[in-house]
Amino acid sequence: MTTIFAHRGYSSDYPENTMAAFKAAETTGAEGIELDVQLTKDGVPVIIHDITLERTTTGKGMVRDHTYEELHTLSAGLWFDPTFEAERIPSLSEFIEWFQQTDLIVNIELKGPAFERDQLLEAVMSQVVTAGILSRVILSSFDHHIVLQAKQKYPELQTAILVVSGLVNPVQYIRSIGVDMDFHYFYALMLPQEIGALVANGIKVRPYTVNDEQFIALSLQLGCDSIITDDPVLALQIRQSVEKG
Repeated sequence: MTTIFAHRGYSSDYPENTMAAFKAAETTGAEGIELDVQLTKDGVPVIIHDITLERTTTGKGMVRDHTYEELHTLSAGLWFDPTFEAERIPSLSEFIEWFQQTDLIVNIELKGPAFERDQLLEAVMSQVVTAGILSRVILSSFDHHIVLQAKQKYPELQTAILVVSGLVNPVQYIRSIGVDMDFHYFYALMLPQEIGALVANGIKVRPYTVNDEQFIALSLQLGCDSIITDDPVLALQIRQSVEKG
């Protein structure tokens, strides 16, 4: 069965990457949550997508130029709707504390500059290992170096490379890395036969951010391992319809 991941939580109806969005995603019946992690000035892993604060918070400047305490004073929900003004930028530890009480899977996307690779990976994985949730984590990044580094250090960890381009010979590229990697791609940049070739080669394929009914149905029909979507309710409805035939 193709599993459904709520992209930054239930982000079509709640402010992305907030605890409200994550908790709402669980209630939909989605099997997984996708979220973004980067480091604060004082090395705390926090959940926010952009490297700057302006779009989704009441703050200004770069995330990495602020301490966790400074970031925690900002609203991470007011931009979406005044009813979410009390939402804050969650720390990874806050999310994990809640996540441990669920049956969900989580896709942690690592973000940040290359010079922070070691620090970011250690900060995130130390919390994952300590919490005992390694088997429920998929770690991904557009920085394929940090993904490889994670896989080499934690062989049992499920890892995925993220791409936002139509790669030539993606199977060959993935195999050339030398370890098993899943493949997360922007849904509109691959043809059905290209996706099918990945699936046929045993690669777990997860398109993002799939919100279009036609592409959700196509991803299901092609045997994608998972779908990453802003609207898990829609995706679950289409999956149920496809399964009924």
